[in-house]
Amino acid sequence: MHADLFRDNVLFEGERIAGNRFLFRRIDAFLFDVAVTVNDWCVDPSGEIDVERAKALLAAYRRAREFTPAELEAWPVLLRAAALRFWLSRLYDFYLPRPGELTHAHDPEHFRRVLEARRARPFPLV
Repeated sequence: MHADLFRDNVLFEGERIAGNRFLFRRIDAFLFDVAVTVNDWCVDPSGEIDVERAKALLAAYRRAREFTPAELEAWPVLLRAAALRFWLSRLYDFYLPRPGELTHAHDPEHFRRVLEARRARPFPLV
């Protein structure tokens, strides 16, 4: 698992995914990684979920692994937690950059909008 499966971490060959830059491997909840991915790959600039993209991503995931009842229940919370995690980390990187750090400081406002949208309109897994 990755916890950082953002579009800018994925390598493409034409239209196909060819690889991923794995910097932060996780060892816990699969569903958190799915929430991170939905919050990046399946949102518009206002932070709202693109329903068709999200349904396609979740359907593809389900072909490999079905969600458990506990995951279905936790989904809205994990969508918010994933948005909060990246809003806070981007706030930190943006306002407290570390000298010599090679990471790019992303605008934290994007994930603030994503978090606000997840709070106002949770997206169901089913």
